Amino acid sequence: MNNDQYGAPQHELNVLSSLLRDRSTVSQLVDWNRPDPQYWLTPDHFQTAWLQDAYRALLSGGLDAIQERLRAYPNADPATVTADAVMATMALPYQQRAAAGDPTAQAALNDSGYWAAVHNAVRQMAQPTWPASAQYARHDAYVTVRAAQHPSTAKDVPFSLSRGRANSNDTLVQELAVIGAVLNNPARAQQFRYTPSSPDASPYWLQPQDFADPSTAEIWDALVTGPDPAIALPAATDPTLTPEQRAAAMIQHVTLRLDYNDYHRSTGDEGAKARREANANQVIATYLAKASAPDFSPNPDNAAEYAVSFILEPSIPAAVEDLAGRVRDHGLADTSLGRVALELSTNEYALDQLAERLDAAPRTLAGYSQQQAPTVAPEPSEGQPSYTSRPIERRVLLSLMKYPSQLQSGPSSTLAAQDFTQPEHAYIFKAIQSLPPHAAHDPWLLTNQANQLARYDGAPALDFQELNNISLAASTLDVAPADQGASHLVTMTVRRTARDASSAVEAAAKETLDPRALIDHSRAQFQQATREALRHHEQSVPEPAPYSTQQANVA
Repeated sequence: MNNDQYGAPQHELNVLSSLLRDRSTVSQLVDWNRPDPQYWLTPDHFQTAWLQDAYRALLSGGLDAIQERLRAYPNADPATVTADAVMATMALPYQQRAAAGDPTAQAALNDSGYWAAVHNAVRQMAQPTWPASAQYARHDAYVTVRAAQHPSTAKDVPFSLSRGRANSNDTLVQELAVIGAVLNNPARAQQFRYTPSSPDASPYWLQPQDFADPSTAEIWDALVTGPDPAIALPAATDPTLTPEQRAAAMIQHVTLRLDYNDYHRSTGDEGAKARREANANQVIATYLAKASAPDFSPNPDNAAEYAVSFILEPSIPAAVEDLAGRVRDHGLADTSLGRVALELSTNEYALDQLAERLDAAPRTLAGYSQQQAPTVAPEPSEGQPSYTSRPIERRVLLSLMKYPSQLQSGPSSTLAAQDFTQPEHAYIFKAIQSLPPHAAHDPWLLTNQANQLARYDGAPALDFQELNNISLAASTLDVAPADQGASHLVTMTVRRTARDASSAVEAAAKETLDPRALIDHSRAQFQQATREALRHHEQSVPEPAPYSTQQANVA
């Protein structure tokens, strides 16, 4: 939810308020299990600029400055003293940059209205009546991190970890069995660890988005993969506690996290609001307690094998379809070709990460699938744009036949045979490319060359009448330069290739049995489309406003 008074998400405000009111809160935000403990909540996770500056100031001396001022002015209003200390610490980097000649910092320092508004906001957050519990600041901080990493496009919904997909009661039981095995013994989480090639990737091959149910996805993140996970709690590995007590401590951490997630999305998500009103997360706690029993599944030590068979592998077709959908929804929109290439290459990266996670998992069916024929894109359905224009193809060809030198520079220089969708057009273009400029003017030589090239390629015979009509038009009509039409053709090629890649991937996701083969096939489709977009992106239409802030969230 967003706090309109301060122009910031409530979860970000709550984190700052907890730190201002109780400096010991900061220990909740540190990953103590690292050899070199570090903050798992960093300033970059804040999406509100002034809160980012305030948090950075608190970590870089602001918390100590608050204590010093409170001791120096014991009779003053604590909230005002706190705000004064934060303002002084926040202003320091601006003063340093302004002294070095940074005009932006100088302008910020001179904006008295900005500093007065921030001072007032900090003073309000430092009041003991601020509606946030410092004891549970870690859960507000978790929402802040996930909102930065997995932002939701829905209003007042800070983040979304997964897209739920159709599942049965058996699927839910199998997902709970994996979660319960880790609750029963947190050391089993080691079964899911691997070393990713990217330093930014999670070290767990089983990720929340692999789960069919959004609730189990968030439970897994709160338990294992997310920042400040339950398995890192001291109680999770306390040898003085019984397994039941350790599980109870982790379940409490998980359900509190679910409560906070639902609280912060309740104004924009009716499901979250209904769960809070029904106290559904306490029911989830009961299920988790049952799942943590050693006899919930046949053998909890097989948790990794359960996860591969019942969670990871079944999730891959849906993940691939999601990627194809992003190409269809965004890559074919009225965006620059550079943006299309970025979307396609992002999908390639997501598939690489997905393949890496799958290869790291203990697959039992790896290598058993038979070779399947590559899936081709189905024909566009009625009503879909064809991304072709044969009249424009013809006009471009006529212009190139008259002035072949246009192929040496400008938009026409990026043309390729695949930009022409009619075989006769494609082979005339190839003929123009293959002949010297003086010969490319000659309709007899050009027609003969096109027919010869088609024969050498083993293509069907070209339509003599179409070739003859083009030759006649080239010798009798005045035509405009080819550049504008060429730009249109290459744009349509990128759209067409991206659409075909998306359609072929979606079709393969429904037919391919081996998830690894599906990933490889999808990657090949996206790579081909990316090459087209990169070949032509200089001839792009003007850059539009960004279509979305949501990142590909499949890897």
